[in-house]
Amino acid sequence: MASKLNLQCGPCGYEDITNNATKWCTNCEEGFCGECEKSHKSMKISRGHNMISVDDYRQIEDITVNMNCEIHGKKLDLYCKKHDIAICVVCVPSAHKTCSSSDVISIDEASKNAKQSSALSDLEKTISKTLDDVKYCINDRETALKSLDKEEQTIRKKIADTRMSLNKYLDKLEREQLQDLKFNHENCKSKYIKILDKMKQIEQELESLREQTLKMKCFASDLQVFLGTRELKNRTAEQIGSLKEDINDHKNSRMEIEVHHVLSSLMKEVKQFGEVKVIETKAGLELKDANIDQAQIQIQGSMQTVCNVSLQLKQKFDIEGTVKPISACIITSDDRVIIADYYGRGKFMEYNNEGKYIRDIPVPDKPYDLTTVDTDRIAVTYPRATYLEIINTKNYSERQKVPCSLVSWIIAYQDQKLYVVVYKKGIEVMDLNGKKLNTIVTDIESSLFGITTTSDKIYYTDINNRVHCCSLTGQEIWVFKDRSISKPKGISVDNNQNVFVLGQQSNNLSVIQHDGKDSKVLLTDRDGLHNPRAVYYNKEKKIVCLGYKAESIAIYQVA
Repeated sequence: MASKLNLQCGPCGYEDITNNATKWCTNCEEGFCGECEKSHKSMKISRGHNMISVDDYRQIEDITVNMNCEIHGKKLDLYCKKHDIAICVVCVPSAHKTCSSSDVISIDEASKNAKQSSALSDLEKTISKTLDDVKYCINDRETALKSLDKEEQTIRKKIADTRMSLNKYLDKLEREQLQDLKFNHENCKSKYIKILDKMKQIEQELESLREQTLKMKCFASDLQVFLGTRELKNRTAEQIGSLKEDINDHKNSRMEIEVHHVLSSLMKEVKQFGEVKVIETKAGLELKDANIDQAQIQIQGSMQTVCNVSLQLKQKFDIEGTVKPISACIITSDDRVIIADYYGRGKFMEYNNEGKYIRDIPVPDKPYDLTTVDTDRIAVTYPRATYLEIINTKNYSERQKVPCSLVSWIIAYQDQKLYVVVYKKGIEVMDLNGKKLNTIVTDIESSLFGITTTSDKIYYTDINNRVHCCSLTGQEIWVFKDRSISKPKGISVDNNQNVFVLGQQSNNLSVIQHDGKDSKVLLTDRDGLHNPRAVYYNKEKKIVCLGYKAESIAIYQVA
């Protein structure tokens, strides 16, 4: 979705008035027209805010800096010097109890003169040096790629030359074999013809003797018959003896061929023309600058691949009273598992992380999807209702109805905004009071199966077995599709923006790399997955909770 040409004034927009902004507040992260700027400066709480021109803002518009805590969703307004990390007010009691008051200071104090800091200067030098190294590596890999192409052509030529030599040699063997066949055939044939000729000659002689015997019987005298019978008998015996001799000496000839055993084994045992070997050696690529500070380590951390992601099973347990796959689940920071059983009993339930049933949570309708709003609150969708609810998980009577469109199925939360998938509309963006801020129209409007968000991205799955990553305004960043993931349903994102996806039809859990360029199958049907739909990643504890089959939950530690 293309960004607007003119930046709108935020306060005016809140009043449904359209005015172009002339200034941008880097603290409030919204634009101000001339009148609203004056009002902004007049208030004590915002008088010291940094205002820049819209033209200057355009220079940094695409630079994303997360201003909110990824764990609690609160504003990052504190800095812990001991741990060298920006934190929110909720982080202090949960993760920085042992840090002294001098360690935890305001983010404003920590960020003073940041543009002149040695950390920024070191970061610029590190990036510059690393960029030079990367360019060297690119040049080296391009050279290696060209060499690889040449090697491929060389192997192609060798295969063709070997085939040609083999063909020539086989042609030679064939010619010699045919000549040998011709010789043997003609030799056997001549023997057959010779005895045939002799038999035909004897046949003629016997025919003549028979004719003479008949004539002698009819016309000769008794004396002639007497003497002639003895003479013809001797001649007949002579012919019979000659025939017997030839028949006894004659032999039948039968031709066959025995193919050389090497040629026979060529067809039986040689299964491939040859073996193309890939010989891997160390490329010799390295980053010359080894003095990388914490800022650079964080940059490299954001580029983590999925090859080393693994899961260790912590717990499996069954859900009482249902035989259907659960539609959604989350695991809270205090290890409670909250489950939406839309397809089964239509219940909203709570278990502990060891699988012990705690209670049913009263809800007005069948709950479908859940998302974490902050440490204690979650948002729940009811597809058949025209509202969703924000519920306090520690006091379930404390809840807020938020109006939404009918048939709102899937939900995600980020930075005080709800992202709700609405049938045939797309993704509706609203504040926590239900005021619609935007509608992101996707190319698959009616069939989004799962959605999740980070501080700067939206991730969703669709009916065409694809996983999408786009900006918070809907501009597509990457699309992932692989045969290993069929009918993707549940989706969740870890601290490195790697994406966990459940394949309902492929019965597996995969993790897609943050840039959409690689993936890894973590769990399959061999791990018990059958028709899975729900998955949730707890960023604070690095735990995956998933409905891996009907009526069952599994909890895994991510390493």
